[in-house]
Amino acid sequence: MCEYHLGTGDMFKTAGGLGIIVNKKNGTFYYQVVAPAAGTTKGSGTSRIPTAGFYESLDNGIVTDVYLVPDKKYRRKRKRT
Repeated sequence: MCEYHLGTGDMFKTAGGLGIIVNKKNGTFYYQVVAPAAGTTKGSGTSRIPTAGFYESLDNGIVTDVYLVPDKKYRRKRKRT
């Protein structure tokens, strides 16, 4: 589980590769795949996933790692479990 809220610039790792969040609005994360996994192709453009669905994927183990931007000025902890 991710302890903090995610925002623009944060990265995440899945079986499909490494993605970066490029925008966050209206309860949706918009992301781009920056490093596809071996045997997969890089999609063009921006994909989206609802924030609740992303955090659910994080709890289920589909998203394996989250890398937070180190120089973000403010970051809030998540209250949900």
